[in-house]
Amino acid sequence: MTTSKPLYVYLQRPDTGEWVTVGRYARRGEEEPGMFLYAPSYIDARLPWSIDPVNLPLIGGIEHPANRYRGLHDVLRDTCPDAWGRQLLQREFQLPDNAHDSDYLRLARNGDRWGALATGTSRKPSIDALKSPKLQQLDGLVEELLAMSERRPPVDARLRKLLMSTPSMGGARPKGTLRDGKDYWLVKPILQSDIADIPRLEHFTLKWGAASGLNFARSVHHQVGNAPSVIRVLRFDRQDDTRRMVISAASLLSAEYPGGPRAGWSYPLLAQILQRIGAPQRDQIELFNRMVFNAIVGNDDDHPRNHAAIYETEEKRWRLSPAFDVVPNPEMDPKALTMQVSAGRFDITRETILADALLFGFKDRRDAALHLDALLSTIRDAFPTVEADLPVDVRRLLRDRLANSLRELTAA
Repeated sequence: MTTSKPLYVYLQRPDTGEWVTVGRYARRGEEEPGMFLYAPSYIDARLPWSIDPVNLPLIGGIEHPANRYRGLHDVLRDTCPDAWGRQLLQREFQLPDNAHDSDYLRLARNGDRWGALATGTSRKPSIDALKSPKLQQLDGLVEELLAMSERRPPVDARLRKLLMSTPSMGGARPKGTLRDGKDYWLVKPILQSDIADIPRLEHFTLKWGAASGLNFARSVHHQVGNAPSVIRVLRFDRQDDTRRMVISAASLLSAEYPGGPRAGWSYPLLAQILQRIGAPQRDQIELFNRMVFNAIVGNDDDHPRNHAAIYETEEKRWRLSPAFDVVPNPEMDPKALTMQVSAGRFDITRETILADALLFGFKDRRDAALHLDALLSTIRDAFPTVEADLPVDVRRLLRDRLANSLRELTAA
C-alpha cells in the first residue's frame, strides 16, 4: 500500500488498560477503498481482540478493504462524529458537506470517542486524556451546548474550547459528556425546535423499559436554567479511566447507516450475529423484547446505529449493550419500525413479530407466543409505575398508544 498519510488505530486493552497500536488505515486515492491492516506487533503478541468480529477477522498480513462509507471501515465509522460533531468540525476546519468520513476521523480528537478505539498519525499510541466537566458544571454545560447549537458566542470560553475538542459523540442533537466520580454521563438539553419535551420523554421511556425488566441505560432528568428540560444518560462505554470496546449494530450487520439499503437492517439478523460472535441466548431474547417494546411505544428511530454490542472483559465475550436512544415518536403513531421485524417486513403486527421468532432462540412458535403474551402484560403493568413523570397530554398519548398496541399484538 502506498499512501502519504496512514492513520494508525489504537486500542485500549480490555484486560490491562494499556494502549496498543492495533492496525493501520489508509487510502490510495479518492476513488479507491480504504484498507485496514492489523499491525504485525499486534498479531505477534497474540492479543485476542478483533476490533470488528464480523468484518475484520484477526488475521495478519491481509489488507481488508472497506466496502461502505466511501471507503471507511464500519467500526472506524462508528468512532467518527455524526451530525452534531460534524457540524462542529465543519465550523472549525471549514470542511465541505461532502468531506470524506476519514477526514472527520482524522480531525476529531481522541478525548471523547465512542468505545475503546482511537486514531493518530504516530505509530505509537498518542491518546488524549479523558477530560469532561464535572456534575457540578451541569448548568454551564447545558448553557454552552445551547449557545453552540444556536451559533451564539461562548458563554464560557474554556468550556467551549473543551467541547470543540471532543466532538466525536454520535447523533444529531447537541450533547456533551460530564463526569461524576467514576461515571460518565451524556447530557442532552431540549431544543427550541423540539415539538415535545424530548429529554423528558426519553427519560420516561428508559425508565419504562427498565421497569419492564429490560436492560436499558440509566438516566436522570433535570430542570436547568434557560433549558427547562435536560436528560443525562449513563455511558456504558466508560468507567473511570477505562474505555470499553463497543461496536454498533450497523457494523455487525455490515449495513451502512445513514444512506444504505434497508435490506440488512433486521432484528432477526442481528440476533443471529449476536449468537455468532459469542453472546449468550439471553441477549437474543433481550433483543426480541426490545423490538416488541419499540413497537409498543412507537420508537421508529430504532435504526442500526441505535443498537450496539459491548465487550465484557470478565466474561471474555461480546454482549448486547444496554438500550439507548429509545424515544417514542411524539407526532404520530408509527405502524412500522425502521429495523425489519421479520424477513422483509417492517410492519408492527403479531404475525410479523412471531414470523422469525425462532431466530431469536425460541424453541418453537408456541414458545415465542407465550413469551410475547407475558412480555405484553409486563410492559402494560410497568406503565402506571412510571407515568407520573409525564405531562398530562403526553401521558394520555402514550396510554392510548399502549392500549392500541396491546389490541394489535395480543392473540385474538
